[in-house]
Amino acid sequence: MRIRHFVLCLLLIPGLTVNAAAEKYAGEFMALGGGARAMAMGGAFIAVANDATATYWNPAGIADFSSFMTKPGSWEMSLMHSERFGELIDYNYFSTAFPLNNGKSGWGVSLIHMGIDDIRIVPLNDGMIDNSDGDDRFEPWDGESLNFDYRDYPLESVNDIAVFLSYGQMMSWGDVGATLKIIRNDQVTGVSSFGLGLDLGYIKRGAWRDLSVGLKLQDITGTFISWSTGKREFIYPAVKAGLAWPIQISNMNSVLVLAADGDFRFENRKWISQYWVGSVSADFHLGAELLIRDIVALRGGNDMGRWTAGAGFLLRDFTSWEFNLGIDYAFLMHDVLDTTHRVSLLVSF
Repeated sequence: MRIRHFVLCLLLIPGLTVNAAAEKYAGEFMALGGGARAMAMGGAFIAVANDATATYWNPAGIADFSSFMTKPGSWEMSLMHSERFGELIDYNYFSTAFPLNNGKSGWGVSLIHMGIDDIRIVPLNDGMIDNSDGDDRFEPWDGESLNFDYRDYPLESVNDIAVFLSYGQMMSWGDVGATLKIIRNDQVTGVSSFGLGLDLGYIKRGAWRDLSVGLKLQDITGTFISWSTGKREFIYPAVKAGLAWPIQISNMNSVLVLAADGDFRFENRKWISQYWVGSVSADFHLGAELLIRDIVALRGGNDMGRWTAGAGFLLRDFTSWEFNLGIDYAFLMHDVLDTTHRVSLLVSF
């Protein structure tokens, strides 16, 4: 573990000199998802958004609490923890949603935290690399060796935090919502940043028969992140659209939900996305959920070409306090790095 942190440190040092110049990926930690249920469905949740994680996926989802999986009009709380890429990165997510106006509007809060601990900070000085060819890069395959003990240098941590404040309102033509995002980054060597952003959401349930249509305008005005070094990053606006179709299976007392989302960006991502034309790129998410007798859920999906799977278990009127308790698990494949396991807890009263 220490060796991995040390290697990560060596990789981070050049980036610190330019202070994360790759602006098209600013605030990327907020794209890691919230809630194991949605992640098991491949992230296809824009038009589903019917639990507390709606504050992350689509704020319009907290307008109508009668659509929630648990009791209509009850408040919900969701917590998720995951360790990514061989326990190198800790990712934590919390959200809660509260009904207003007899469940016809609501507000919610989400908190996202991503952290990396025990990063060894080793400043690169002359003489630290033996047999150096003068390019300030450690290249052991060319016979170079290190002329210092990394344990003599301090350990630091990186923490990225985002707080989402959301409100949703039912309208005659659909449900609408908005999210104010507050972003804070604390990096190594005392570098920090602050940013504000705004998302707008829309859901029309039963747009045609049982079809739900969802739309999220993410970072609608663009989001600036200001760093303590004086540099500014810009998060480009994005459009996220989704469809969801619930199918009643009466003889099983079950519901099958099929969902599909598309993420459309305009920041010249090219090959890092699934499809692109010029500066416009698109990524797609597909998901399915089979809820059996309102107790057990089986899920699967495809997240931008990577397969996902998971399951959930829901207990209604649990204990004498009569609250609802849900436990969800998601398995996410990665084509290069380690697979990821996510577990989340859903509680409602």
